[in-house]
Amino acid sequence: MNMPAPSSSAPLPTDMTALREAIDAIDGQLARLIAQRSGLARAIAEAKKAAGDSGFGWRPAREIDILRGLITREPDLDPALAAAVWRALIAANLAAQGGLDVVTTLEAAPWAKLAFGSASETRILSASEALMAAKQGARTIACLPWPTDTHSWWVDLLDVSLAGVHVCAASPQIVANGTPASLLLAHRAPEASGGDISLLAGPKAALAGYQGHVLSQQGDMVLIQIPGFIDLDEPLEAGVRLIGSFALA
Repeated sequence: MNMPAPSSSAPLPTDMTALREAIDAIDGQLARLIAQRSGLARAIAEAKKAAGDSGFGWRPAREIDILRGLITREPDLDPALAAAVWRALIAANLAAQGGLDVVTTLEAAPWAKLAFGSASETRILSASEALMAAKQGARTIACLPWPTDTHSWWVDLLDVSLAGVHVCAASPQIVANGTPASLLLAHRAPEASGGDISLLAGPKAALAGYQGHVLSQQGDMVLIQIPGFIDLDEPLEAGVRLIGSFALA
């Protein structure tokens, strides 16, 4: 006879056979819940299609909010494990809603896979090619390495040809030192999720008043990060450009 899955507050069995039966029971519950969740995702996709909505299904602010809620509600849950599991579920949902075109550099490819799994097509390009693909593709997301003096792809975003492409999220979403390995960009406006970090680029003198942390410098142009969300309509110093915003769980 299969044992019912123990609740988080119930004492755990000590017998090895009983422990394995408890795990089997939980696996069964997980399988049913995942199937139900997938069915709801398909229903959402059909409802959007029926309403003529062929828009971008990627909502990084909502994703980070979901993950934060899970970690808060279940303090015994390993945050990194939770992020990996829910990223896989979200990636499957995005695939059911039409899928994404994910472009990345070779170095950032592992972080693109972590964010979107194998549910969406992934192409390896140069950083400049990936940014242009994000500009031109309605469902394209570019995953690029964390910006440094070596990885200075952010300079390209200062060109008018890439207007509208912004950093919207990071991968991974949970990091030990506050610095993710990569950033995710798309042709869309960033969304606030609370606890956001904004990236600004421009002449060093123009950025002096923001008192941000310098991430990269190319000649007189500097990229900084500052705490808080900056809306696209918010006025900035002359020559300063909002590169985007992201949040961590």
